[in-house]
Amino acid sequence: MEVVFIKTLYIIGNGFDIAHNLDTRYWRFREHLEAVDPYFLRMFEGLYNIQPLDDTEPWYTQEAQERWDKTVNNDLWSAFEDKMGRPNTTEMVEQSECVTEGMPMVNIRDHMDIYWKEQFGFVSKLQSYVKEWIESVDTDSVECRRKALKDSDDIFLNFNYTDILEKVYGIEDVLHIHGGVSSVCDIPPIMGHCNKRDIQQHRLWAKEADEVYSEVEASVLDAVADYLEEIYKDTRERIFLNKYFFERLQNVNHVVVIGWSAGDVDIPYLKEIISKVDESATWTVYWYDDISYNSLQKAFINEGITDKKRIHYIQSNEFWDK
Repeated sequence: MEVVFIKTLYIIGNGFDIAHNLDTRYWRFREHLEAVDPYFLRMFEGLYNIQPLDDTEPWYTQEAQERWDKTVNNDLWSAFEDKMGRPNTTEMVEQSECVTEGMPMVNIRDHMDIYWKEQFGFVSKLQSYVKEWIESVDTDSVECRRKALKDSDDIFLNFNYTDILEKVYGIEDVLHIHGGVSSVCDIPPIMGHCNKRDIQQHRLWAKEADEVYSEVEASVLDAVADYLEEIYKDTRERIFLNKYFFERLQNVNHVVVIGWSAGDVDIPYLKEIISKVDESATWTVYWYDDISYNSLQKAFINEGITDKKRIHYIQSNEFWDK
């Protein structure tokens, strides 16, 4: 008879890397974009109603810049993947009216399709910039902060791109669900939103516009859908491609969450995990601050895990060795 070993599943989020003194916040990615391709950054943020301050203006001060940085971080970059799927699509559509003013209507759809590809085509570089940035993060000086994890034979679902688990802790059973650095993962980093509903809605509106020969409107609606698709993270596909990993979770009776805050884009993974682990599995959920605590509690309540005997919320300082 085959012996089944019961294991613990660790769900690892960005707070894990940050706790190891790696500044892998989304704002750092923004700073990377600002350094390597400020045009890309300006065009991208412009779709979210963000315009840079003009440092040549007499009213410009460092204090004004810091206030602007804080606002932009809160409005977009603090929860980048959750927010990137919600650009100002209304303004995109309205912009088409200005673009087509005075243009001949013959073959207007072809002309507009070319125009929008030029306008929004820059976003195709996003994933390559993510890879470039994360590969530049130096993990050589990272030190172990949880001795109990060293050489662990438990199962790790890693939402991070870095190699800390393998390099610092010697862990082998790691799934980088969204890709990672080339030293530990064959899949390049994947960054994106989960707003599939808006993609489908704009496709539908474009089809309806085409049916009434409103070519300009149809073109921009398809362009918006194209943009959203370019930065879409297909979580169902990621789960399907890694179905063997998730099937193995039937042998898990304890789940530990550390550094992960259950953002909207990651909820499909939580649902899949809950459906696969033992029904009586206990959950130890570490939270960093009130924001992450509220996000985590909301996610687990929504998924029906509320029994205090099954789920334990603990402040993340308790996870690390003193």
